[in-house]
Amino acid sequence: PRPLGLPRRPFLSYDEDAKVGTLRVVVFGSDRISGKVARAYSDLRLKESSCPSLTRYFRLQFFYVPVKRSCGAPSTPQMHHHPSPSLGDPPPRAQVGDPSLAGLEGSTNDISRYIGLLDPWYERNVLGLMNLPMDVLCQCAKPEAEPQEDWQEQLPILADMILYYCRFATRPVLLQLYQTELTFIGGEKRTEVFIHSLELGHSAATRAIKASGPGSKRLGIDGDREAIPLTLQIAYSRTAASGRSHWNDVEKVCTSVNLSKACRKHEELASKTECLNLTMTEVVKRQNSKSKKSFNQQISVSQIKVDKVQIIGVQSSFAVCLDQDEQKILQSVTRCEISVCYKPRDSDPLALRGSPVPPQDSEFHSLLCLPIATFSGALP
Repeated sequence: PRPLGLPRRPFLSYDEDAKVGTLRVVVFGSDRISGKVARAYSDLRLKESSCPSLTRYFRLQFFYVPVKRSCGAPSTPQMHHHPSPSLGDPPPRAQVGDPSLAGLEGSTNDISRYIGLLDPWYERNVLGLMNLPMDVLCQCAKPEAEPQEDWQEQLPILADMILYYCRFATRPVLLQLYQTELTFIGGEKRTEVFIHSLELGHSAATRAIKASGPGSKRLGIDGDREAIPLTLQIAYSRTAASGRSHWNDVEKVCTSVNLSKACRKHEELASKTECLNLTMTEVVKRQNSKSKKSFNQQISVSQIKVDKVQIIGVQSSFAVCLDQDEQKILQSVTRCEISVCYKPRDSDPLALRGSPVPPQDSEFHSLLCLPIATFSGALP
């Protein structure tokens, strides 16, 4: 029998070629910023695969310091509109919402906590500083009673930790990148990359309203009970322990469908294959009324671990948000396919050959990952 290729954990496919030098990149932010970095890294790898310039002489080394997003005024959302939105798109409601919701972003720090599960030093020192007040972080790590000649070596606690982290953390934890191929109402197709989460339907539309600043007071924010449900065809695959992929195809009426990286629990790290948590907010019973406002009377939330997903709107379109980023909200999407992301040099030759059967060598399973430097590295 032909060997079956599985999307194994990405630490098996990291490049450690000898480079002339090391280029250190320190990233500050939440999961939203991780998504921005992942997309920039994916674009860089794509360009470097055809014409190496930067990576030819440098080995990129990423360091990640989580930061809580401020609840101040969010940036203006850069929504990608396409003509003729369908009636299935969740429209904004013309009601007055809570003004405090205008600045609420809801960006998580799951990626940093995932790194903390793998690296005890990162958990104690990097995550431990996240809850400290700024005045404490700006204090010098050394007592002032030391000799005067050592004053130049005194650094604030945060700067001292980051300097130590960048100097001595050399073992990478590899964060799998995912790709989604989106089809819009007009037939246009577009491929996007994400690292942490993809939100679809009401959850994505709500994030766009929250990010609109003062406009959210006028538009208002509805909950799942007031949201207009979408009829979706959902096909998902989960690789079993035997190595075989089993596909399930269902049709559900949902307000939202969200996918997020399975990285919050220790037991999720034990799996040897990459997977996403598929969360479906399904409308079991809807109360329709001609005189009163219709609402979803009964809602059911289910979660499944998957590795590939295909979502199609039945005579409707929906909004999609990548990595909780209000600048990555795409409207009027009719079809969405999600899978793991492979390195450019592995997928391009296959497309040129036009072979229906992928080669069964280790190169084909080289996954595209964002390497974050730690002290412990990936799981053995």
